[in-house]
Amino acid sequence: MLGSGCIIRTSLLYIVKILGVLMDTKLKYKEHIARAASKGLEAAMELRRLRGLSPATARQLFTSTVAPVVDYASNVWMHACKDKAMGSINRVQRVGAQAIVRTFLTVATSVAEAEAHLATVQHRFWRRAVKMWTDIHTLPETNPLRRNTARIKKFRRYHRSPLYQVADALKNIEMERLETINPFTLAPWEARVQDGVEETPQSPTVPGGLVQIATSSSARNELVGFGVAIERQPPRYRKLKLKTLSVTLGARTEQNPFSAELAAMVHALNMVVGLKDYRITLLTSNKAAALTLRNPRQQSGQEFVCQLYKLMRKLRRNGNQINIRWISTSEDNKLRVLAKEQARSATQEDALPQESVPRMKSTTLNIARSQAVHSNDLPANVGNTQNELMQHSQANTPGSCMTDYLGKKRACWLAPPPSRRGTRWAFRAGDRTTPQA
Repeated sequence: MLGSGCIIRTSLLYIVKILGVLMDTKLKYKEHIARAASKGLEAAMELRRLRGLSPATARQLFTSTVAPVVDYASNVWMHACKDKAMGSINRVQRVGAQAIVRTFLTVATSVAEAEAHLATVQHRFWRRAVKMWTDIHTLPETNPLRRNTARIKKFRRYHRSPLYQVADALKNIEMERLETINPFTLAPWEARVQDGVEETPQSPTVPGGLVQIATSSSARNELVGFGVAIERQPPRYRKLKLKTLSVTLGARTEQNPFSAELAAMVHALNMVVGLKDYRITLLTSNKAAALTLRNPRQQSGQEFVCQLYKLMRKLRRNGNQINIRWISTSEDNKLRVLAKEQARSATQEDALPQESVPRMKSTTLNIARSQAVHSNDLPANVGNTQNELMQHSQANTPGSCMTDYLGKKRACWLAPPPSRRGTRWAFRAGDRTTPQA
């Protein structure tokens, strides 16, 4: 067992093991690819010993036990895994497919992957690489990896970065405008919102007044926007005050309904930040936004969550009580209906973005994967001959033959093998009789 940082010298070839990755002098990663394939094959053989599993269960076990062993640190060595080096990795795929649907080991790798519904190796590698490239751009500016992205994108004939091909494939996406995600959203000792999805009873008499705020988001016409409806009940039973607001947040390629819901909450609390001794109820139909406020994590939309907690701290210092309540879309609520109407008006075809907010990581990651990750679709011409034969047999045209329909060269492909005398049967005109009605 080799420890991290060990140096091995075999026939004038130095191999260094760093964090579980075997690196040679020319960074070809041949030893590491062979070792990853060996470990993956061992895990796939253990999976094949399990009997009586359904294909779905076996596929899930392959994804959780075999694929991580092979894909470890693939962002570093995926550019070197090609040609002959792919043979050992493809064998792991075939053995895994055999464990799922009991295919033959001699079947082609692409066919085995299609039968077992497994993602290809390159597909898995590119998904991991694109996610890593996106995560690097969400780091703070003080991080060394974040500062070196410009050097990674630069073309060099020699000693190029392993992530250069990923950067070149995603050069059309503005990664520099991505949001910054810090390791911690809030300090560990800071109090969280505890009633994110529970309905709390309202007291009949509120000394300072009551404010209800409903927020809603909309994504259509390649735009994302939000609407806000605020109902204010001043103290001493004065007249109700109703105010609505609609804002176009940005393009659908940069924002999503989740970020729009958080932005709507920020705008709503900014509008009532000067109130004192009020009970403020924030109504939202987005359950993900309510749960995020209750337990913030290292995730997309972190900037909006930090702004919300700052506004809530300021409101509490003024003697206000804040309650965040999730309501179902089926619930009859007039404020929610008004907020939804405002959100839909913000995403009309002629609407222009009114805010300058950074790109969301989750939306950008999905777009980057759709552009860079290779698809598993078969070529367009696969199965054309079989489809033509099926159509010809269904048409059952009188007086026709395979030679007339396919041509002499393509018809010979369907001929049986040569007999002992060396003759070959082929389709000839007149061999096929006209079917009787």
